[in-house]
Parts: sequence; structure tokens; C-alpha cells
Amino acid sequence: MKLKYKKCLEIINKSTQKNPTHAEISKIINVSANALSNRLSNDGYLKDDEVDKIQKYYKIDLLKNTDCINVIYYSNFIELKNELSKSTLTIPVDCFDNFSKFKSYFALNAIGDTMSPYIKDNDKLIIEYYNGEQIKDNSVYIFKYNNEIFIKRLVKNIDQIVVKSDNEIYPIRFIDSNNTKKLNIIGQIVGLIRDAV
Repeated sequence: MKLKYKKCLEIINKSTQKNPTHAEISKIINVSANALSNRLSNDGYLKDDEVDKIQKYYKIDLLKNTDCINVIYYSNFIELKNELSKSTLTIPVDCFDNFSKFKSYFALNAIGDTMSPYIKDNDKLIIEYYNGEQIKDNSVYIFKYNNEIFIKRLVKNIDQIVVKSDNEIYPIRFIDSNNTKKLNIIGQIVGLIRDAV
């Protein structure tokens, strides 16, 4: 499991009463201080080997006190479409944006490059079930349209919904007000798990 750099700093501070700088951490894991600063501002993750190096240096377990939840895990769109899953996935709540115990979640394996670089092929997406709340402009949703499942950024205008991919080779699409009844939002992407490369 990946650990956000911001959460790592919080755990070090809480466990050791030390407040390490980017420069200090950069020496431990052999990356530039600027790269770590960027990870902090982009809410980025540490790689598994970086977590190991930090744990050894500070003699703490960065992952043991992390609260986790089990969610239904769909390995592909076909399983999701048929609501057939034989597995669950244990996910640290630190991987969620704005986790709430009052909301429901599931996980899905991403396939393809339409949302690259934000979502890459084989990322595990953490999805909060949609309950009819207003679309949060420019957030990423998984939805059904004309009986197909999509993962895209949505923006709601007065008379249409804009459907955007992050990968610029895919065109922007529009769903006009006459066709919004065909749109069935399943959930919002609220986190992801990416294997270290």
C-alpha cells in the first residue's frame, strides 16, 4: 500500500516529536528536496522502498497504526456492470480524500489511458457511491451512459454536462439536457492506489 508523503510527515512528527525538512527526508530516500516539496503540494505518495528507508531511519512503523476499511473490489467493468465480485480490498483510510464512515465505497481496477496521467492503467480506484448530490465541477466520476461505463471529469453547465478526459488525445464530449436522463452516475473517484514502478 502507498503512503501519502504528507501523512508520512505527520506520523514522524507524532511518533518522534521531530519535524523533518524536505532536505532531511531527501537524503534518506535519495530524491531531491524539490521533488518532495512537489509531492507535498500535489498530495503525492511515497514509493514502497522509500517508506522502508524512512521506517528504518526513524525506527518506526509508518503503516501499522493506519485505520483500514474493507471494500468490494471489482477487477474490471464487466464485474461492476453485473455487480459480481468475489473479492474485497483492504484500504487505509489515508488513501481516501475526505473519508467518512457514513459513506459507502468500492474499488475498481482502471483500464486504459483516457484519464492519464491522473489515472493510469491498472490503478485501483477508490470510489464513493453517488447519492444524488450535485456534481462537483471538474471532479472525476464513474458513470453509465447509453449502457456503457465511463470514467471522466464532469462539469455541469446550465443546459449540458461537459465530459472530459485528462489525456488530450481524447475529445471533449457534451451531454445536453435532453439526454441527461440517460446519464447514471455510479460514484466519484476519491482516491487511488498505484503500484510502485
